[in-house]
Amino acid sequence: MSNLSLYNITNKFVELMDKAQDGELTENEYNQLGEELAIQLQQKGSNIIGYTKNIELTINAMKEEEKRIAENRKSLESKLDKFKQYVKENMERLGITKMETELGTLSIAKNPLSVEIENEDEIPAEFKQEIVTIKIDKTAIKNHFKETGEVVSGVQIVDDKTSLRIK
Repeated sequence: MSNLSLYNITNKFVELMDKAQDGELTENEYNQLGEELAIQLQQKGSNIIGYTKNIELTINAMKEEEKRIAENRKSLESKLDKFKQYVKENMERLGITKMETELGTLSIAKNPLSVEIENEDEIPAEFKQEIVTIKIDKTAIKNHFKETGEVVSGVQIVDDKTSLRIK
């Protein structure tokens, strides 16, 4: 019975219980087989915890690496923006608006019209848009149900979900 999958261990437990109920096993056989399955389940549980922790550590390492790469990208983007501004300023100082090279062309072009807000309070209402966001407070609904037992219209109270916790 060694190296059984979790599924097979579970099935063996069910099979063992059925045989015990049907009287196909002596108490001694039942205890011996039950103990062997319990040991297998204990070992499988340890393996499951080890596997889960390994995956969690890998995920955390990936998140940290993603964060590091994002910070490097932002730094390079900033460096590139500053460099482009530096080149533009020097071209303007020299009165050069276009420079052709074998790799491409550098040119200074006028940007399209843009608007910069200096003081929002002074802007007339006709140029403002009101954006309304509705968020449903699930915690308040849950607390209302716990206090009153009343199910709010439009929701369903779910209390039969389970999750695996590994500590």
